[in-house]
Amino acid sequence: MPSWTCPNTKCTYDKELELGQQCPLCGEQAKEFKSSELGNLWRQKWEFKESIERAKKQEKVLEKVKFCPKCGSAHINFLIFYRPGIWRCLDCDYEGAFIIEDSKLAEKIREHCSKK
Repeated sequence: MPSWTCPNTKCTYDKELELGQQCPLCGEQAKEFKSSELGNLWRQKWEFKESIERAKKQEKVLEKVKFCPKCGSAHINFLIFYRPGIWRCLDCDYEGAFIIEDSKLAEKIREHCSKK
């Protein structure tokens, strides 16, 4: 029995569609696939979904990383346990309470520092 689904491997929609129906996510028209072709298509779609999930997990990890506001380095730690909230950069010796948690902003700071 043939199956109809979205032929776009970059589309995360993986449910069966009616012949000629458009995919609700990408708008491509459903095509008929033989069982061997359908298995290959679903594998490609699954790999694409996995890559998206890995990227989201990596982004969450980067959100938790703290960066130096002076040089953009991630090599920072608490200065002394009895002075909570004070950070020290191990690369540029910055000491202070202000810290950056945005990886994109830290990248811009690193680029700016490298131009000097």
